[in-house]
Amino acid sequence: MTNLWQERLRRHQLDQFKYLRLIFNDNFVLAFIVLIGALGFWYSNLLGTIHHQLIIGKPIVILLLFLATQVGGIATLLEEPDSTFLLVKEKEFYKYFKAAKNYSVFIPIVTLALVNFLLSAFASRAAGMKIIDIVLIAIGLIVFKLGSLNVNLMALYGQDHFGSLNMHLVSNILLVISLIISTYFLSAIMVIVGVIYYLFLNMRVKPLETSGQLQWKYAIETENQRMFRIKRFYNLFTDVPGVNSKIKRRKWLDGLFNFIKPKGSNTYLYLFARGFVRNNEYIGLFLRLTIIQAIMLCLIDNFYISLIVEMLFIYLVGFQLKPYFKEVMQNLMQRLYPVSSKDKIASFTKLSTIILSIQWIVSALAIIYKFGLSMNGLIIIVAGALVLVFVNYFYMPRQLKKYLN
Repeated sequence: MTNLWQERLRRHQLDQFKYLRLIFNDNFVLAFIVLIGALGFWYSNLLGTIHHQLIIGKPIVILLLFLATQVGGIATLLEEPDSTFLLVKEKEFYKYFKAAKNYSVFIPIVTLALVNFLLSAFASRAAGMKIIDIVLIAIGLIVFKLGSLNVNLMALYGQDHFGSLNMHLVSNILLVISLIISTYFLSAIMVIVGVIYYLFLNMRVKPLETSGQLQWKYAIETENQRMFRIKRFYNLFTDVPGVNSKIKRRKWLDGLFNFIKPKGSNTYLYLFARGFVRNNEYIGLFLRLTIIQAIMLCLIDNFYISLIVEMLFIYLVGFQLKPYFKEVMQNLMQRLYPVSSKDKIASFTKLSTIILSIQWIVSALAIIYKFGLSMNGLIIIVAGALVLVFVNYFYMPRQLKKYLN
């Protein structure tokens, strides 16, 4: 079983590296660096405005730490045929899952350590917590999370219940209570609870080694859902086989298409518009980036950072729309339409212009809210409009021609 895990882990890592190389291209790295810089600058300014302990300081710390503890689970790397071809090895799978659990501790530990490190300045200023308290809570949370991975392991065997209660629910209730006590009263409580919880669950999982009661359907479905979430993220940047976007009718948006005149040159404009509205992936990406951009512009009061955020996010949305054109062009049935390549590109460019214009208007409102009708605000708005023109009338047509060729 250990050899099987090592083989699957090697194959899994090679597969992940293949997609990560495609994702972390120059555009993404640049956007990521600028975004981190903007968030860091905003966080620094926020800390500068806090001069005394806030009433909501500790509740915010508790909420963020609770959410950080929910990150990560066991990556089993199980596959559909396993329930048939490896059924005879069911009693030996505990060693396989133990190796999977050891591998899966990395992301939760790094996440908790990073969140606690970044949150320490806010916790010190707004919540009045000492550095030693933050360190003790971080250690306690890491130990608690290592214990909670045993709950995931127990779930694979259908043993994740404490009496009539679900162990996940019990763990979260215990976590919230421990965080409240540690944050408001004694930080060492989180360490004590984490160690006791870890030892208790380690004892609970030992009988699983010989039980041979693996819940194959649940285990495989859980792993499939985990991998689908990862691939869906990769699919935002590159084509991932086996990941199909969910389609929703959204009849309540039918009125938007009344503005498209029913004539031959608008055939692909209607097709692209319908597909964009129905496709969860692309409309979701547009909404998420637009909302994030608007929130950042409402919070950041530095002219240069706001200028970069405005220009970068408009470019990012335009950049992320390109795969949608390729996706439609790969459908062989669309070639039956007697429409020239020039009209196809013009239709997609028109749709892209409408989408980016909506984003630009929303961001302009956020800029006016923060800067008012000042010269700085107008410069940022005009810069966003220039990026919009560049993307739709210079960058986009050239890129779409490559797809058609």
